[in-house]
Amino acid sequence: MRAENPVVYDPDFVFYYGVQGAWQIFSHKEAKQVLGDYNSFSNLFIPNLGKNIMGRNLNQSDPPDHKKLRSLVAKVFVPSVISKHADWIRQQCEDIIDPLLERGEMDFIHDFAIALPNRVIAQLLGIPAEDHQLVHSWVTTIVTNVKTMEEMQASFAAQQQIADYLDKMVEMRRVEPKDDLISHLLASEVNGERLNNEDLLGTVVGMFLAGFETTSSLLGNIAYTFCHHPEVLDHYLDHPEDFDNIINEVLRVLPSAKSMTRVAKHDLELHGQQIKKGDYLNIWLIAANHDPEVFPEPDKFDFRRPNHAESLSFGHGIHYCFGVPLAKMETEIALKVVFSRIRDLRIKEGVKIEMTPSTIITGFTKLPVTFSTVNVYQ
Repeated sequence: MRAENPVVYDPDFVFYYGVQGAWQIFSHKEAKQVLGDYNSFSNLFIPNLGKNIMGRNLNQSDPPDHKKLRSLVAKVFVPSVISKHADWIRQQCEDIIDPLLERGEMDFIHDFAIALPNRVIAQLLGIPAEDHQLVHSWVTTIVTNVKTMEEMQASFAAQQQIADYLDKMVEMRRVEPKDDLISHLLASEVNGERLNNEDLLGTVVGMFLAGFETTSSLLGNIAYTFCHHPEVLDHYLDHPEDFDNIINEVLRVLPSAKSMTRVAKHDLELHGQQIKKGDYLNIWLIAANHDPEVFPEPDKFDFRRPNHAESLSFGHGIHYCFGVPLAKMETEIALKVVFSRIRDLRIKEGVKIEMTPSTIITGFTKLPVTFSTVNVYQ
């Protein structure tokens, strides 16, 4: 498809927020062009209907609003704020993995890849532990593929439920600030300006979705890669300094964000196709990252590739993901803890691996694995 039709219109493609019909972008060149050209392609793609705050987050903004929002939010994600949570994240990793060791097997997705990011982003936002699973259920409903009117209604209902819940959290932090991201966002100020209530709420919801779902998928995709390429795991154990290269290649092959969306601001031509103002474009990051024009032998896992910077896994241009430092710190800590305790990671024999049914996320719903253990206290 990428070689023959790098830009093609699919009238039947349905987004999770109800819009139907979109141009599908498969090639790296055109994907990078669309993601980087904010003068021609807008990020305001979710219809702002009623109290649908999904249309009010940082990823739903264009200049000049985007610059102001990003400046306010980025202050919360500076290393000094994020790094102080490292010891707490390490303790959570240990608390999750240690009870599983005697079993010699686990569903890596359910038992670890979901459990850890769910705790981390909820803790960072200040969500009580007893509500973690409730909020997670809303997130899962939102990112699952929408195929029927009932599923679309369920997605909108989940968006409203998580918005109402976090709205109450925001109001509580206005009265009684704590050392969490919501309180920091409330206090964040640039040139005398602060986030208004709608932008703040939309940003918090966006943070939870991105901070949980993408990191959860990344952890699962790493485990899947180590199962299929045990030599890569062996190399990581011997050379942990190659963490960045290995993770960047996992992200290239299996990007947590499978696709991104834009809307044409005006009539234009893209690879010979006539795009009309208001047309939706679905940019397939996973296809762009496998473009042989940029990545020779794209299906080969090669963490020594010299051009990982060309990967579009975290987007491109002004909307490049500002949460990358948190995601990588969390992932690096998790790998150190897990693989200080287990070896011989393998997909359990006779089981079926299930991919997440989503056009947004690349990941697995189940990943049953077996392993041997290492005495960490030796």
